[in-house]
Amino acid sequence: MLCNTRSYAQLSIAFSALFLPGLALAATTGGEFQAFYDFIYGAASGYLGRGLAITGGVFGLAYGIGRGSALPAVLGIILAIFGVLGPTIINALFSSATI
Repeated sequence: MLCNTRSYAQLSIAFSALFLPGLALAATTGGEFQAFYDFIYGAASGYLGRGLAITGGVFGLAYGIGRGSALPAVLGIILAIFGVLGPTIINALFSSATI
């Protein structure tokens, strides 16, 4: 059993030495993912994201009224606010980080 553990450790070290440097470069470049990022960010910050945020807010308000509780209504409003402002905040966090 000890021999298997040692061989697994050696295999993981070899894997790390071979593949992790390439993964580190993918964090700084990655131009092939730029179109995907632009699409997702455009959808989240455009009409799709705002429509989903408003729909979530309306459903939260309707569910809160139906149950007679203020908590689902407040959560729906918070969802709508985060849905509209969230993509901009997240983009600012990731674009300002220097690694």
